[in-house]
Amino acid sequence: MKRRDFLKYAGILGLGLTHAPFLLTSRSMAKEMMNIIKGEIQYSPPSGLPIVINIFLYGGPSELAGNLTNIEEINDLSQNKYPSEVIPSNSNNDVTPNNFWGGAGGNIMEELLSGKNAGGVEIFPPSLSIYRTVYRIKDDNKSHPKSITQNLVGNLDMEKPGYAATLASILATYNPWNKNIEDLVLPFVSFEGDTIVFRQGDLTIPINMKPMMLDANLNNPYKRKKIPGFSDADFSYIDNQIERLARETSSTYGEYASKIKEAFAKREELAQFVETKLQNIDASLPFSPDPNATNDPQGQGNYDPDIDASRRLTYPSGNPMAKFLKVAVTLAIENEDTVFISVGNGGLSSWDNHSDAIDGYKTRMSMLMRAIRCAVKHLYWYYLDTNNPQTKRERARRVVINAFGDFGRNVNLNNSMGWDHGNTQNFYTAGGWGINGRVLGKLVGRTQVTGRGENNRLFIIPTSDSYQFEPFSIVSTVYKYFGIQNPEVITGEPPIDEVNPPNEKV
Repeated sequence: MKRRDFLKYAGILGLGLTHAPFLLTSRSMAKEMMNIIKGEIQYSPPSGLPIVINIFLYGGPSELAGNLTNIEEINDLSQNKYPSEVIPSNSNNDVTPNNFWGGAGGNIMEELLSGKNAGGVEIFPPSLSIYRTVYRIKDDNKSHPKSITQNLVGNLDMEKPGYAATLASILATYNPWNKNIEDLVLPFVSFEGDTIVFRQGDLTIPINMKPMMLDANLNNPYKRKKIPGFSDADFSYIDNQIERLARETSSTYGEYASKIKEAFAKREELAQFVETKLQNIDASLPFSPDPNATNDPQGQGNYDPDIDASRRLTYPSGNPMAKFLKVAVTLAIENEDTVFISVGNGGLSSWDNHSDAIDGYKTRMSMLMRAIRCAVKHLYWYYLDTNNPQTKRERARRVVINAFGDFGRNVNLNNSMGWDHGNTQNFYTAGGWGINGRVLGKLVGRTQVTGRGENNRLFIIPTSDSYQFEPFSIVSTVYKYFGIQNPEVITGEPPIDEVNPPNEKV
């Protein structure tokens, strides 16, 4: 029995390799994708593999938190007036220098863009770029199922495999890890269960490269489930008896018996990895490198809300996205094989804000940006600590955090005080300082208003001279980081130009 066959049946042996059941694509689409992978892709392995944390904001978030540039005109044309805090001409406005909505995560966006806190103290390098003009020209639609599917397969063709599944197939073909594919541990991880981004169809993907699902409570998927009436002593007895049986039958069934023993050893190894690396995180979080940092806003020093009294990084409690990112970043740093982690909404609920939108949206955007800021500090502070292993420090510099969704919103505040479906959306991308060609600290894209509020058709669109791109360019950019030189043959769109578009940042 070959190792890959053993892994295929590992679930029967108690290893716990349970994977998401994939939605199937058509055989013809998967065959077409395999032909592209084998015949058309130009691949050159990067000097170090990136790790992508993909936050997909299901429901389609409004772009206003990151773009209040046109809010005066929007407010004039809207069916209902916006709160005074977002109107720059009002004395009590909550609009930041770069026209972000301060209380909706905008103040944090300013910090991430500049690398400096509100007091002007440098806390990390510029760590975020915001692209305000992700705009669908091709097949412009504003329906959830179609937009979600197309954005997560990275192509207009909804029948294609998910883009993480395609990436897995490509990496399996070229194997940039320089180790046996069968020995990989948790290269692809999902914190959202079934998701189109991992939809496999008939692509050829080794079982080790299929996604492992971790749940919201971070339960150990490798740990043997409790069975009523069975104690730990009972399980220990069963293990011992199976191992004895394997020894006694080794002369007749030597290879099979050794694989049974290997299954138990592997399960134990992975169980310990999850227990030690993923479920005991807080004690290993890095400390602020600033000796004057304090978590006391009234204290004498540089106030930092993301640390405890000892200056250790502390992700905020009561913020589900922060909980997921804390584990995702730890996994990305600690596990040399991990390359892609899907987070989804991260417990923040849907962004489909058709009614009573303002307060809930502000809270969710604030939580999202607070979690991303903590993740950036986690990565950067870990890298700065020379007591950490060099390989892990370098890996921390290659972690990319991407956040985007179905589409943007209609900027008319409707009679239910919400926003209906729109088109233009923001793309937030953070971290990844160590990736060649990556540019951070940029604010790209200019917008204008079109339509009328009285018919609930009021939208932000890119100006005629603004840089803009289809959402599939986000996927092309991820492929480019992994060494695919011509990702447009897969997505139909070029990667994002991170260098040349003008920086609109103040």
